[in-house]
Amino acid sequence: MNQREAEGEAMNRRETLAGMAITASLASAAMAAATPTPAKNVSVKGAVALVTGSNRGVGRGFVEVLLARGAKRVYATGRNPKNLAEIAALDKRVVTFELDVTNAAHRKAAAEKASDVTLLINNAAYPGSETESERRFYSANNLDDIKRAMDTNCWSPAELARLFIPIILKNGSVGNVGAVLNILSGGALFCLPEFTSYSTSKAAAMMMTAGLRAETDRMPILIASVFTGGVQTRALPLGATAAYSPVQHAEQVFDAIAQAQSTIFPATGPVTMRQRICEDPDGFERRVIDRFHTNPVKVAPYE
Repeated sequence: MNQREAEGEAMNRRETLAGMAITASLASAAMAAATPTPAKNVSVKGAVALVTGSNRGVGRGFVEVLLARGAKRVYATGRNPKNLAEIAALDKRVVTFELDVTNAAHRKAAAEKASDVTLLINNAAYPGSETESERRFYSANNLDDIKRAMDTNCWSPAELARLFIPIILKNGSVGNVGAVLNILSGGALFCLPEFTSYSTSKAAAMMMTAGLRAETDRMPILIASVFTGGVQTRALPLGATAAYSPVQHAEQVFDAIAQAQSTIFPATGPVTMRQRICEDPDGFERRVIDRFHTNPVKVAPYE
């Protein structure tokens, strides 16, 4: 065989292998298509829910609406059990216990106590240090605040999801679809310089949630990102007007998951913000930076 014939034969082999690869790829895609994404409409009625950070604000709103819409049981949890007495008195269906989401032993105990859960609401969050400079990267003395924010707002919800997804799937085996709701923020869509550590952690949590959603796409469980903003809580910036109460916020979130929505904007502020970012990302960021230097966002002192 001369050189030209050898080169021709090698080319034929490469073309054959390429064709086989394309055929295999198409076959794989066809098999994937044969396993369709199940319907993921989630009903709150009859659900067993666990809400982190449930003693006030957005978390308490979720508990109240869960009860009003016929949840079977609500595990209302918080870092300080002393703050849970009032919410425990709301209804006999409420079960309270201590849960510091950053504590691995607490997370494991929660999964053991709440083994009948069908709906996990990862709401507990850390807003960042009371010292403004510590919430930033360059001005901070160290990066302890960003590490704490990441631990509370991203890694801990991820760990809870890892624990509870198998539980939710098991409890939904009779045909009921369960869900994990990760409560994010409009601050996940851009960097709020006054709360850089918070924005960073929520942006990371947004991607974590998207990853979980992709992994569980063929399973009967809804993984939803909730971009909260404009709700009347202690975290609302001073001088800002609240668009919704915590109860109204929860109602809109539960209406959305009933329609199998996985990216939820319960208030108009965050979705409008996303539109403005997409239209002119550089201009949007420039306006945020200029405001940061001339009229920074302020919030009420922490309790």
